Amino acid sequence: MKKWYALMAFGLCLSTAYGQMVTPAEKQAVIRQAAQLLEQHYVYPDKGKTLAAALLQQEKQLAQGTDSVHVFARAVTGLLRKTVKDGHVFLRYNPEMIKELKAPPAKGDSAKDPFHYDERAVNMNFGFAETKILPGAVGYIRLSEINLSPNSVDILKAAMVFVQHTKALVLDLRDNGGGGSAVGLVLEGYFVKDGTPLLEVKSRDGKNELMKAQALSGIKPYEKPLYILVNDHTASAAEAIAFELQHLKRAVIVGQRSAGGAHMNEVYPANDRFLLSVSVAAPVFPGTDHSWELTGVQPDIVTTNREEDLPAVLGLIKKDNDTAQK
Repeated sequence: MKKWYALMAFGLCLSTAYGQMVTPAEKQAVIRQAAQLLEQHYVYPDKGKTLAAALLQQEKQLAQGTDSVHVFARAVTGLLRKTVKDGHVFLRYNPEMIKELKAPPAKGDSAKDPFHYDERAVNMNFGFAETKILPGAVGYIRLSEINLSPNSVDILKAAMVFVQHTKALVLDLRDNGGGGSAVGLVLEGYFVKDGTPLLEVKSRDGKNELMKAQALSGIKPYEKPLYILVNDHTASAAEAIAFELQHLKRAVIVGQRSAGGAHMNEVYPANDRFLLSVSVAAPVFPGTDHSWELTGVQPDIVTTNREEDLPAVLGLIKKDNDTAQK
């Protein structure tokens, strides 16, 4: 199953980047390898060629002088994003991640995706940042990233059990840069029927994948009203949840337009120190060409700042409850 890699998970490795420099020769090698990877793997072949050409055309300028690894990575990323306006295309300095990418396939736990299983994921509680009950018996779950795997499904189950008797649920995806699931679309499986088509993922080889909601065994579906909070830093896999459930009219989206990063990406070593993220698939709502790439998810209830979001939702819930009691 294709996935989104959270943009924050492959960020500049600050602990090792400080003081690290890159020579013109290394820059040239990275640029040429990146151009080859983009032409080979980018979801839309024509755009892959455009990206590769843009890099090679600017090779001399980008490779000039000795720079910090951060300055070089930022310059290459800026050129790529200017060329195709795709936030999932970027170059990063991250030698630790590259070692993991280049390591021989292993068996058991060591073969698992580090995004879901490393110390960073554990320290972030796999994205489950806050769960509580708001006044009026309204459930609230805040996810800082989407990080679902066998390691975290018990946390998802516990959070949903905690809010199962509420009158409505707020799912806060603001500032959630995305991530992915190693166990299918199980979060959505709480809100729609098992097997509901949610996304059709288009690949460059024309072999599209239909992604469906998956209900975890033994769970109780949540059938009360659902509100999802988003803002301009809600991206990627987090946007997907809002996009899917809005299209199915299962959730009301509240906040500001999301980031507009729909493409799914893979990461490839450009050398032993730099990795390249390449968009390899493009999800749409099944049977349509509708996507949130560039446009973002447009909220049903638009607010001007985050301080307005929860009051707007609680006001809607109270109004609905008052109407129901009449």
